[in-house]
Amino acid sequence: MLRRRLDPERHGSAGFTSVTRVAAMGLVVGFFAVGMHMATQAYYDGRMLPGVRVAGHNLSGLTLAQARMVIAKNVAAYRLKLDVAGDKYNVAAADLGVTFDVEATLSSAYNSGRESWLPPLHHEPLELSYRLNRVQLNAFATSVSNKIGTPPVDAAVVVAAGAVTTVPEKSGWSIDRIGLERLIEDDVRSPAGATLALKPREQLADIRVQALAPTIEQTRHLMAVPVVLSYQGQTFTPTPAEIGTWIGFVKQPDGLAHKLVPQVDTARLKNYVQGLANRLDVAPTNKKVNVENGVAKVAQEGVEGTAIDQDSITAAVAEAVGKQTPLTFAITSHAVPFKTTSTTLVSLDLGRYIEINLSKQHLWVWQDHQVIYESPLTSGATGAGLGTVTGLFSIYYKTTNTHLVGYQYGYNYDVPVKYWMPFYSGYGLHDAVWRNGKFGGPDYYYGGSHGCVNLPDATAEFLYNWSTIGTPVWVHN
Repeated sequence: MLRRRLDPERHGSAGFTSVTRVAAMGLVVGFFAVGMHMATQAYYDGRMLPGVRVAGHNLSGLTLAQARMVIAKNVAAYRLKLDVAGDKYNVAAADLGVTFDVEATLSSAYNSGRESWLPPLHHEPLELSYRLNRVQLNAFATSVSNKIGTPPVDAAVVVAAGAVTTVPEKSGWSIDRIGLERLIEDDVRSPAGATLALKPREQLADIRVQALAPTIEQTRHLMAVPVVLSYQGQTFTPTPAEIGTWIGFVKQPDGLAHKLVPQVDTARLKNYVQGLANRLDVAPTNKKVNVENGVAKVAQEGVEGTAIDQDSITAAVAEAVGKQTPLTFAITSHAVPFKTTSTTLVSLDLGRYIEINLSKQHLWVWQDHQVIYESPLTSGATGAGLGTVTGLFSIYYKTTNTHLVGYQYGYNYDVPVKYWMPFYSGYGLHDAVWRNGKFGGPDYYYGGSHGCVNLPDATAEFLYNWSTIGTPVWVHN
């Protein structure tokens, strides 16, 4: 101790030497680190540095070609595994709108750590590079949300048979679509291979059953309103049960919550009023006029009807019940005019004739101004330009069991008939077995004859036996 104090110069020199030694050692370590870094960089030129991991796969020491194969295999096998409330999904990247970029991922992994002057000791796992079709990902997330999500159902009030009851609410469930998209993107960047679980969020109904007591009480007050309707000595008093069928419920805001408000549904009330009208209205009797050969004859006189004024009843009852005011109301009515219908008849002043109506595809046999026989028929195919001629004609020839041949008229047919009664230039009345008993339908327009009047067998037989040469045939539309 005494020596050190007496020789301060020697003591100072020793301290300086220690600092020098530390500095020298630092330089040695620095040169060694630089050398190690340069040696590592040289060794790993064209290879991945130690500790490089991409999406959970260790790429340390792999060549670029080897690392590319690992990354490509990894992204090709990618599947999104998702469990949403028990609904499981196993979806390929392409269905999510994801396209992995292998080369960009490879480049990022290769350059990781090379900017440091120290040998890499540890690296955080690198993420996969990818391109995203946001519209497609949104569509997938929306489809999941729509499938799982259910809207809440409000509690309701029901009036049936005069009783007021409630239906409890039901909670709904929803999916956070934006959160689901973010969860999917996180998995795409760093696939873990595990199933992602997503729980739906409960959505409470706006109206709960425990809040419906005021609605029930107000409904019962509406049902109890006295209503008396009178008409021509008759009285109608709707019961509370009937009034209950007119009541509907409207959802309205109530501060931060909602409430159900009972009110008269006029559409339902009109059903009740229509029931009254069905009992009280008197339908008019229409006047019927027959015009025969231009002369009008009244077949039935017309009588006015009456109808109650439904709109005034509906308005008065709706207002009274809505305001909970007793109502005594005299029903008014108005006259309903009758209509006049005319039937035009044309009869020939002939003792015997055959009337053929082409539009109705029907014929009548007149004798002494009375119809003694009628029948359906099939006339010429008007739509094909083969319509039956119209006008007043007469039968000029009759025969049985003959053949009708169309060659002389430019048609290719040769058919047998039992009864043949021509009335104008090759147009005639005859049976037509080939129609299989089908006469009188609208198919004549395109599927009719070449102009003749086709008849059922029984009709052709009757006409043949009843008519004579010269019997008039009146054909009209």
